[in-house]
Amino acid sequence: MSKQNKGVIGNRRNPSPKSSANPQSSNAKRPVAYDKTATTKPVRVTTSRNTANSKTPKKKKRKNTGFFKKFLKTAIIVLIILIGTGVLVNAFYLSNVNSGLSGNLSQYGISSTAAAYAKDHKIVNIAVFGVDGRDDVEGDRTDTIMIATADFENDAIKVTSLMRDTYAYINEDYEFDKLNAAYAYGGPTLALQAINQNFDTAITDYITVDFNSMVTIVNAVGGVTIDIESEDELYWVNAYLDDVNEKVETGSPHLEDTGSQVVDGSQALAYCRVRYVGDGDFDRTQRQRVVFEQAVSKALNLEPKEQYNLLMAMMPYIETSLSTSEFIKYGFNTLLMQSRAIQQSRYPADDALLLDYIGDASFVIPDTLIDNIKELYAFIYEDENYVPSDQATEISNQIEEKINGGSSEDSDDDYYTYDESDSSDNNYDPYSD
Repeated sequence: MSKQNKGVIGNRRNPSPKSSANPQSSNAKRPVAYDKTATTKPVRVTTSRNTANSKTPKKKKRKNTGFFKKFLKTAIIVLIILIGTGVLVNAFYLSNVNSGLSGNLSQYGISSTAAAYAKDHKIVNIAVFGVDGRDDVEGDRTDTIMIATADFENDAIKVTSLMRDTYAYINEDYEFDKLNAAYAYGGPTLALQAINQNFDTAITDYITVDFNSMVTIVNAVGGVTIDIESEDELYWVNAYLDDVNEKVETGSPHLEDTGSQVVDGSQALAYCRVRYVGDGDFDRTQRQRVVFEQAVSKALNLEPKEQYNLLMAMMPYIETSLSTSEFIKYGFNTLLMQSRAIQQSRYPADDALLLDYIGDASFVIPDTLIDNIKELYAFIYEDENYVPSDQATEISNQIEEKINGGSSEDSDDDYYTYDESDSSDNNYDPYSD
């Protein structure tokens, strides 16, 4: 800084010698005489006698103007807050979470009974489909079919697994087939129809995820804990892991031991895909729920910034019918739940199913479908008195007739079978499933 600039700053801080030396500058009771030789313009100070006859001092006028400006500013801020609060309430309010259940429900296969019931509850059900999604696999097969439930009435998060081999009504074109065939035949729309028709639900939204998203989610939450119960299971996990590493382009090492251990995303995905160990698809759905529960539970406990980063990382691998505002609404209210524990169930239930072949394909047959619907509603809605719709009752009756009233040969024309390997344990190739 130049000496001249320093001098200017110094002059502003300190009065000039001439002004300081003027004995009249400190006398507030006497009029100040104007000194034509002064370097600075003196301040005129009026006496108390002249004040009564003068106009309102400018200082007082500035004070009133400042008060008005502050009042106006406060009023505007309050107005903005009220408008913003109204927007937030409208965005996050959950009184009408199922208000979309109107109009033409046949496109979703929803009965009027199920729609009317869902409208009376603050419970959101979303179908979750886990598809293969690999380039070398023809068609999208749903390895995972779940119903994710946000129960805002009882502050509960619930996950329901639906057996992919469930004997289910698809539509008039395909009649009865495995539940997971619906997605291969008609994508998420037909899959939603099949779920709603067979389990008497009123689901209009879905999330479809592929291999990469599972790997991304598990890695983002720091891995999950799994329990390898046998050497046979260890062998199949590593066999599937080779396939996952190749297709997802990861390099996760083989698991070396049985027992409880923390695994990364690729290892967790391989664990979820194992089918030909233990009770087959029953154990497989259990593995999927174990991994899904831990991943969701850990994701809910991440910091907001980490949750946002996770969501952004997942988006390229997700297809969904949910809008951004719905994601925010459901996510925000889920975070407000007092309990983060996840309840799990699976259908058809153990006490209401049969394992049998129809034609050359093996099925998990609901016995009866009505009993399974009632158990499903008792789990999701905590209501043991739900009366299934006429539509669901008719499907249940048809299933009973098919398994009790005719031979395998007689029923060959009543269903299509999606072309999927159903080989034995000894001949099964993990790279083909």
